[in-house]
Amino acid sequence: MLLEGPDLDELVTQVREHLGPGARIVSAERIRSGGFAGFFAKERYEMTVDVPDEDDRPVRAFAHRPGPAAPARGIDDLLDAADAADGPAASPASPGVSTTSREFAAVLDQVRSLVGVPDSDVVVPTPRPADAALAGAAAALALVPPVPAPEPPPAPPYAPGVGLRAELVRLGVPVRLLDAGPMTLGAVLGRLPAPPPPPRGVGQVLVVVGEGDGPRAVARTLAVRWGLPDGRVHELDASAAVVPPARDGGTAQVVALRVGPEHHDRSRAAHALASLGADQVWAATDARTKPADVAAWVAAVGAERPVDALAVQGLLDTAAPGTVLEPGLPVAWVDGVPASRLVWAAALGQELDAALA
Repeated sequence: MLLEGPDLDELVTQVREHLGPGARIVSAERIRSGGFAGFFAKERYEMTVDVPDEDDRPVRAFAHRPGPAAPARGIDDLLDAADAADGPAASPASPGVSTTSREFAAVLDQVRSLVGVPDSDVVVPTPRPADAALAGAAAALALVPPVPAPEPPPAPPYAPGVGLRAELVRLGVPVRLLDAGPMTLGAVLGRLPAPPPPPRGVGQVLVVVGEGDGPRAVARTLAVRWGLPDGRVHELDASAAVVPPARDGGTAQVVALRVGPEHHDRSRAAHALASLGADQVWAATDARTKPADVAAWVAAVGAERPVDALAVQGLLDTAAPGTVLEPGLPVAWVDGVPASRLVWAAALGQELDAALA
């Protein structure tokens, strides 16, 4: 049965006097109702009592209403009994005290001390089903071993020359030169096409052919480096009639043959080049011109007298100097100096020095 009253001690006394020693206090709640903003609220206590034998004696000084039909055996029964006694959910104006709150625990301890109920008679609250499910899930998560982070893939085995090869490809060196032997800078430079020895002998003639002012610049530089006297450098235009220089048995001679920009100028240059009877022919080209365009131009001009080597300008001004090797012709001259392994090493970049070691 459910007992109500403003004083908890008085309710306990009433249980002892009117319900007898067999009565068992199941639960007790303190309830506050009314008031404003938590002030002036009325306080009362509700106590659920289990009476083994039905007692019809009138109840004095406290209200009475039927309690749970069956005695409570555990905290779940206590909770159900308390919730059933409370009826529908209380309105916001009349909040109740939950049997799972700290307040209820304090009230229950007070009742136990008043009536002398041993600890074994007070059922310790157990988690509700939802709380048990949450606890079980947490325990399950705690038992699951952490998933280790995936290990990074192993580094590929070291392969000498892989980094050097990639760098040389970036610099435009043809793959055919890289794959033809050991991958070291010295070995790659040793596989570059070797230019023929320059015709510096007595009576020999070197023809430098190209567009614009390129042939003239190369010829003048060669004359200075070779120490040729005045009159040993000849400037000719392929669009006009050309006269071969006289071979008088003196020092070597250099002929600068200028070719026009039009496509038909190349065929004229081919005839002029063949008529000069040169001992060696160099094509003056620009390193910034596409390798395919250089190859096509050299093939057209050298249709009757093939070109022996390239005289390259601007090699040190391009990001891919190795592309001048694509046509397959040897390079004899680079930016005013004879081509050599040292010049090529400088052109390909000083960052490759570490690879040489």
